[in-house]
Amino acid sequence: MKVLSNWRSVRLWETQVERDLHRNYSLRTHGILIGSFTLLLMWGVSALQMHLLHVDSLAVRYFLTLGVGYAGYLLVLRWWAKRLVEGRELDLDVDAPDVEFGGGRGGGSSHGSHVNLGDGGGSGGDAGGGLSDVAGGALDIAGGADEGAVIVIPIIAVFLICTAVVLGAGSLVLLYFSWDALLAVAVEVAFSYVSARAAVRVAREGWLMAAVRLTWKPLLGAVICAVALGALLDHFMPHAHSLPQAVRALMKTH
Repeated sequence: MKVLSNWRSVRLWETQVERDLHRNYSLRTHGILIGSFTLLLMWGVSALQMHLLHVDSLAVRYFLTLGVGYAGYLLVLRWWAKRLVEGRELDLDVDAPDVEFGGGRGGGSSHGSHVNLGDGGGSGGDAGGGLSDVAGGALDIAGGADEGAVIVIPIIAVFLICTAVVLGAGSLVLLYFSWDALLAVAVEVAFSYVSARAAVRVAREGWLMAAVRLTWKPLLGAVICAVALGALLDHFMPHAHSLPQAVRALMKTH
């Protein structure tokens, strides 16, 4: 019963810290500032690779840019959260034994969906009679396949490039401009201050694990889209050294 009481005290304290942070700060504005700084950092890293290091592959450049940007984001997030919570009067009246609380926060269950496609069987009574017509039509199609490929392949490439840009940009916005990670890291930093001042031995995930738990999915999406975008540009537009150059080249061709 004492363990449950201590756990309840920790949860009440955590709720109070979150409420105070929401009341005292505009976390959305802080998230926008952190995201803007991270994008500027990524722009600088990309420009450094292009102009000084002469990294020609856009896929490699985007991968390195996202890696450095995410590392910088975590460092800024930790520093920013510390600035938010330091100076607060932190008090936690709890003397808990060594208790391991497992993954209670942020764990969601996913439910798969099953689609029944059914049987699309049809009658084949007239199939034999139409084989000759199908064969003749196939020869006509094969004759114009090369000409059609010249038109279709660039259209598919442009579609894939636009899709990668849209999905990658959405993942970056979700990753760097959200304030959920800032709030979680601030709570973990505040708890570390309390643990240093009181006899609190409750197992926590820590600020780094809290930040990674909330950001690894959009990071993975951004990396996949960025590397795919770079690979497409490297293959179809090898002379383009950046995304703006590729966009200008596409506008000239159309």
